[in-house]
Amino acid sequence: MDIGKVVAVLETHSKTAIAALLDDDATVFWIDWRQEDETIPESCELVLQTGFLTGELVKVESEQGYEVYVRYRDKRVMVPLSYSGSDRHITLCALNRALDPVFEVRFCIDSNGGDTLAFLPLACAQWAAFEQRYGEAVGKRFYRLTERYNLFTDPLPL
Repeated sequence: MDIGKVVAVLETHSKTAIAALLDDDATVFWIDWRQEDETIPESCELVLQTGFLTGELVKVESEQGYEVYVRYRDKRVMVPLSYSGSDRHITLCALNRALDPVFEVRFCIDSNGGDTLAFLPLACAQWAAFEQRYGEAVGKRFYRLTERYNLFTDPLPL
């Protein structure tokens, strides 16, 4: 992970700095609106490299036939799937619940506008330090995920 690229975006807001961050797959991960939900934690793990973050697809006796879980260390969070296009966002919110209070994933606002979106996972302490140092600039570039606005199906209040 290259924190310097995040700092460059927060300090300069330049298109060059933004492109460098979004092109760095060791710092951000990308999620396609059609991606299989159980693979989302693995995408995040490629950046965080904790050795403890995984997604789990479990076959169950139900109409859909499966459930998805996010595992981080000894925490296992069930993803409350709707079995619709909303599920990528729902899975990302479950990922944040599993990672809390150690890490938080935020949406890279500069990737908005397509069907594949970029996300930045950082330690919660790093997010707090950035917010203290850069204030509102953090929220203008990195959106804190909420249940209310689905990144893949709703217009965002940006």
